[in-house]
Amino acid sequence: MSITAMPAQDKDRKDRKRRRKPRTKQVSDLPAIVASELKANEINLTPGKEHAVCPNCGCWTPITGVLGTPKLTPHHTTPYHHQQATPRRCNGSNRRINLDIDASFWRTQLAETNPTVAARRATKVLPKPRTGSLPAATQLKPVALSASAAHQILLGHIDRCMSCTKRTPSTAARMCRDGARLEELFQRLRRQEPTRRARREVLERERRRFDRQYTTAAVRSEHWESALPRAEAADAQRVPEFVGEQPLEACEAPMDPEPVNVPDGRKDDIKRLFPDRPSPVRPTPECVRCGATKPTLASAAGAGWRRIRNQMHCGPCAIKFPAWAPPFSS
Repeated sequence: MSITAMPAQDKDRKDRKRRRKPRTKQVSDLPAIVASELKANEINLTPGKEHAVCPNCGCWTPITGVLGTPKLTPHHTTPYHHQQATPRRCNGSNRRINLDIDASFWRTQLAETNPTVAARRATKVLPKPRTGSLPAATQLKPVALSASAAHQILLGHIDRCMSCTKRTPSTAARMCRDGARLEELFQRLRRQEPTRRARREVLERERRRFDRQYTTAAVRSEHWESALPRAEAADAQRVPEFVGEQPLEACEAPMDPEPVNVPDGRKDDIKRLFPDRPSPVRPTPECVRCGATKPTLASAAGAGWRRIRNQMHCGPCAIKFPAWAPPFSS
């Protein structure tokens, strides 16, 4: 057995790629498919892209041999994008198809089918705009008619009315009934216009005064609210101050009470209205240690008396107690 070396030019030669379009001469025994019996959306006769739906598996399958013997190419029972481990050849492979219609007729039929399909689809329901309910006759607020508005209504009526349009100064009495009523209304409102204007001015002036008064009160309350924290802080910083610890260093107090000038007639009226009313009795301060007395509380405070443990003490007796004892105050 001899081995022959392969020439170098044969090693560099590459095989040509085979055409992917099958060229088998096998034809299925099933009856041929008639293109006119298929629906317009089940076949595609675009030149160079001829496809049809296989009646056996329902997959879109290319059509080969359009110029000669058109038939379906060999295919599987599942679409190409559904790969399976054990694919199965469809029985409709290599089945002949009878192209008894041309591409222009098929394109016209497809264009006529699309509007029919669109007409069967439900259209989008657009909501109706909501209209507001009209107020009742009792809820309507009447608006006062002014003289200028009445004049405009009268002029509009004169332009539309034939009898009022032909009216002249000599035929002023021949005005129609509606025109006469509008003329009377206009004249009456024109006479009442000064009084109405004065009333409106009074109402506007009072309204401005009320608004200004309420606005001033609101502004004042806002000022008080803004100044309240500062006032509370100032009150918190206040502390009672005592001027000196000895009575001599304190401010002078009146020794005798000031007489109250009450008219004699007033005293008589009080006695007459309140005959059983006792005369006021003022307490006489008395020292609990030495028994000294003073005629009035004011004189006792001026002499340096003090209240210690809720008891009255004169100045000499109060010296025996600490200096922090609070001074007596009437």
